[in-house]
Amino acid sequence: MYLVHAHLQAPPGGALPPDTPSLVWAQAYQDEGLEHVVVHPCALPHPVLGFYVRAENLTAAELKAHELCRRLLERVEFAGWSLVRAEAPMVALFYESLLSPSGNAAGAVDGTVRGPLRPEEPPSSPPDGRRK
Repeated sequence: MYLVHAHLQAPPGGALPPDTPSLVWAQAYQDEGLEHVVVHPCALPHPVLGFYVRAENLTAAELKAHELCRRLLERVEFAGWSLVRAEAPMVALFYESLLSPSGNAAGAVDGTVRGPLRPEEPPSSPPDGRRK
């Protein structure tokens, strides 16, 4: 199974429909290998859909996600949206940080590291940036 992130470009003022996971499932073919859908509406610079896909290899998983997105974006709920890219996220930097004496593995583990799928600062965080 592979995780593929689909980065979507919203039209001006656009937001992902609240029922996006249901809309994805409605477009998925039964033999396509889709196992799970995750929505990251606040990802920067574009909202991200995470697809867990069963496939024979990474290339096939990315192609399946791309085709699923193509069908999804044909729906009226996604008028004006476009697919920026659909690819497996690279997590090598996290694992390299675990090997580095000066790396930021602790921040990656405790959730304080900010990346493209996390907002700059969650609204529920205290001003000093520490979690409650």
